[in-house]
Amino acid sequence: MNKKLILLLTLLAFIAPACGGSSIPSEPADQTQLQTVVASTLQAVTQAAESRPTQPSGITVSFQNISLVIPDGLAGGASSELVPAADETNAGPWGISPEYVEFVLMDYPLTGNSLPPVIRIYPAQDYAAVNPWAKNSLEKLQAILANPSMPLTNENLSTIPFNGAAGQQYAAQAKILPLNNGNGVRMVSQYGQFPGHVVNNGSYYHYEGLTGDGKYMIAVMLPILLPLQSTAENPDADGIPYPSDPVQDENGMNAYYQGVVDLLNSASPDSFQPNLNALDALVQSIQIK
Repeated sequence: MNKKLILLLTLLAFIAPACGGSSIPSEPADQTQLQTVVASTLQAVTQAAESRPTQPSGITVSFQNISLVIPDGLAGGASSELVPAADETNAGPWGISPEYVEFVLMDYPLTGNSLPPVIRIYPAQDYAAVNPWAKNSLEKLQAILANPSMPLTNENLSTIPFNGAAGQQYAAQAKILPLNNGNGVRMVSQYGQFPGHVVNNGSYYHYEGLTGDGKYMIAVMLPILLPLQSTAENPDADGIPYPSDPVQDENGMNAYYQGVVDLLNSASPDSFQPNLNALDALVQSIQIK
């Protein structure tokens, strides 16, 4: 039975005795107040249902206390693994982490990138305590979630916590994206050790999120093809001037990256491959119990 209907019938059960018999309530305002409570409660239930992300149709994957749904056509499935804790001796400084869960999408449409399409669930505070990149990313994420009106600029936004010292060169299509039991921010970015041009096949859709109780950090990194024509051989192909000396010309590079962000922000979600809406649906399907 519909939850709203059950709630309404329960409330009416309390109202009915007051309405029964031949006596007329001496305080009509009480009846009005009770009706207001019923209406307000139903409105709250409706709003809560509307704010909850809709589960997409697709392949359901579950592992331990985590489940997700891969939207139809996005991938053929996902492997799952409980990854043991790692220190600097076996994972490098950027790979230090507590034990975490990792999902790797299989048969993902883009396979040429150096990093696989992954979803990782970390114990947030433990991760931040041992990894400085995770700590920095988590603090930026918490600041945005605490102040949603904060500008979603590259300087303010969280970064992929396990991507080490590589810098986040730009952040486009950034927006706050809620989970079933948490919240976070998604964006499209390219990473590099040094300033460089943005090519159409070198960026990632990524998401950093936090469960409502602050216990888990969700980190998603998925290769994506940009709606750009630029290549390593022709970085000006999209009409955005690329500095002749990207290392020394900081102002020129900032203007270049801003031009890329403006161009990508004006692009429709379905002009990216995969479609940004499908990637959002995957992220919003994640449930941690």
